[in-house]
Amino acid sequence: MTDSTTTPPSGAQPDASEPQPGTTGEAASPAPASEQSGTPAGWYPDGNGGQRYWDGSAWTEHTAPAADAAPDAGAAASVAPAAAATATLADPAVAPAPTDAPPKSFIVTWLLALLVGVFGVDRFYLGKVGTGLAKLFTLGGLGVWVLVDLILVLAGAQRDKFGRPLEGYGQHRKAAWIVTAVVLVLSLIFNVVNAANLAGQAAASGTATAASGTETELGDEAEPAADAAPPAEPEAPAVQELAVVETAFGKDVESDMWWYVVVLENPNADHVFPSAGITVEALDANGTILDSGSNYTTVLQGRTVVVGDFFSVGSGTIAKLDVRGPTSAAATSSPAAETGSFTVADLATATEYGWMDVTGKVTSTFVEDQEFVTVSVIARDAAGTIVGGDFTFIERLPAGGTAQFESSLWNVDSLPGDVTFEAFASL
Repeated sequence: MTDSTTTPPSGAQPDASEPQPGTTGEAASPAPASEQSGTPAGWYPDGNGGQRYWDGSAWTEHTAPAADAAPDAGAAASVAPAAAATATLADPAVAPAPTDAPPKSFIVTWLLALLVGVFGVDRFYLGKVGTGLAKLFTLGGLGVWVLVDLILVLAGAQRDKFGRPLEGYGQHRKAAWIVTAVVLVLSLIFNVVNAANLAGQAAASGTATAASGTETELGDEAEPAADAAPPAEPEAPAVQELAVVETAFGKDVESDMWWYVVVLENPNADHVFPSAGITVEALDANGTILDSGSNYTTVLQGRTVVVGDFFSVGSGTIAKLDVRGPTSAAATSSPAAETGSFTVADLATATEYGWMDVTGKVTSTFVEDQEFVTVSVIARDAAGTIVGGDFTFIERLPAGGTAQFESSLWNVDSLPGDVTFEAFASL
């Protein structure tokens, strides 16, 4: 019977000139002879109670603790008898992560998940670009994905793209849990206090209205009956519904994605639709819904443009769009003279490497700074038909100030030569 702690792959003999992990040079780990280089890559005992990775031609510096079980019969049949008896990992074909890729920091991952997890930045940092994009486009799964990833990081279950644990978790996890709890508690307190203030203002307004009514009734007792009823005030005009002015869609020539543009009109001069949910559904010629997109924006007075993408149309073909949004009951009174607005100016274009950059400036009349202002850019051909759409963000637009934006996702080959651009800013 072969001793499993000293036998090299395929019966190769130890290389006494190479010190092995876990030793000081007194015991040499297995090293294959050149004529045994056909031994399959995998994990094998290092002769010191652990394991070391054989890449098929030489030992690497990657080590691992000894596993509990030998490989299955199929794996044993593919290597020499001695190697089959000594391999201990369940999957010896899995190579370790590249040594030149530094481990990811627990502190950095936790802070990104806590502060900007809704944009998928934590997953981009870990090298998980695919799920990072999905998290970005869904705004963190509407908050659910953000919470799940934060819990995974705090519990030590999050890994980088190589499957490695985060560096510094054992050292900093306690502080991370405490800080996260404090942030959540402060957020809860802020929301409770804010709700209480709003309720108090509503109650005070109701009390003032009741007191005003009482004074009027008392005064009416001393007045002639003819003067008891005040003159009737004209009724406020009814709030009108949002109107869908224009829709457009098309397929990206470089991928299977489709873009869409929806132009909305708010005809109410003194009402806005805060945090309005705009759902855009893509239908084929038979009326089957192929995909849908959800957009959340504050619809101010005048025109608002919504731009987005469909990712799951597949082999289907979009025939029309169905747009659903809030009813007039969701409108909030906001006189035009008091509501802030945006204006876009100085639109310019430039081409480079087959792409077109669209730049411009947005000016705000709001009395407060606005963050993450959306700028929707649409392209029209000579006939005025929308032939493309894109959007970008301005991280901070100062109160009464101006900020520049740039949209650089235009494929020149897919646009007509006489194209013109328009841009609209929204909250």
